[in-house]
Amino acid sequence: MEIRPLVTARNQLGQLVGRVRHGHEHFVISAYGEPAAALIPMEELDELRRLRDAADAAEARAREAAPTGPRMTHDAFMAELEAEDRRAAAS
Repeated sequence: MEIRPLVTARNQLGQLVGRVRHGHEHFVISAYGEPAAALIPMEELDELRRLRDAADAAEARAREAAPTGPRMTHDAFMAELEAEDRRAAAS
């Protein structure tokens, strides 16, 4: 996995996307010397989403099966998960 500074990645975006799409390569884009984003093939992003959804569903089943604690609606649960994801992304 190669690391590319943001300015370099911006100037080479078409080439990098082609390498990711056809060569299944991975690139980390850094900003101010810190990893900030990644270019990965769409199949891998789809798999990550599927795994996250499966983990969310397992968490929902575990919370539903818990003998204690207040019940919450599906919408409230999803809002709580999204808030947790935003807090994790911000840290």
